[in-house]
Amino acid sequence: MFQNAASNRMLNRNAARCLLLTAQRVLLTAHRLLLTAYRSCYPRRMCGRYILKALRDDIIKHFDLIDGLEYFDIHGYKMREEVFPGEWITAVNHANRPEDIWRTIEDQDNNGVLRRAINAKAETVTKVHMFADAFRTDRVLIPATGFYEWGTGNCRHLFTFDEPLFAFGGIARDCEIKGETKRCGVIMTTDANDVVRPIHMKGRMPVVIHKYDYAAWLNPDTSFAELRRMVHPVPNEETHVEKSEEDAPRINSEQGTLF
Repeated sequence: MFQNAASNRMLNRNAARCLLLTAQRVLLTAHRLLLTAYRSCYPRRMCGRYILKALRDDIIKHFDLIDGLEYFDIHGYKMREEVFPGEWITAVNHANRPEDIWRTIEDQDNNGVLRRAINAKAETVTKVHMFADAFRTDRVLIPATGFYEWGTGNCRHLFTFDEPLFAFGGIARDCEIKGETKRCGVIMTTDANDVVRPIHMKGRMPVVIHKYDYAAWLNPDTSFAELRRMVHPVPNEETHVEKSEEDAPRINSEQGTLF
């Protein structure tokens, strides 16, 4: 009788261990599934990133750069899977020469409050003091091959266009940052087209300049009527989107919301 009781207790303990091991395996499997979903749809939105994955010689040829080889010999060049705000980036100025600009404009806004901006809205750029003069006289082209945005499900999407290598419309100016004068710039934004709008929470997208408009965009004498035409969103049929795998993100204190 005592032997039977001891055997029953042993069986119960073994059964409990089996149940515990089974529960642990189920929890581990669930954790792995959640981790896979977490990595593919990273919940920390890190807007403001774009891609520049073009060959150096293709950039020189596409933008018909003056002294392009000399610039890249001095500054170096490598393809960039992700370009962040608050970094030195390549831009093309009104002389059709490449230059480095710091991708953040820092200045006082219309109310005298110090701001850091990584974009400028096309609809109001002429009314914002920190952007107005640059838009009139110092527009730039920013080479890119795509940009990232996050949807409501927090999944990263990659946007590209019919032109594999293209240019964002940007503006540039000198800024005093921590006592140092830097050549700074931002990307301009406009209303999103029907491809980007369902994904971007605020219905915005970058201004993309077509190649046939490069010279006019850079020319300080181009009329406002022509500039208004250029900042319209890229047509839907020229815009392409795909979900993109998300690697471990880099935290950058300078970045904010881009498009």
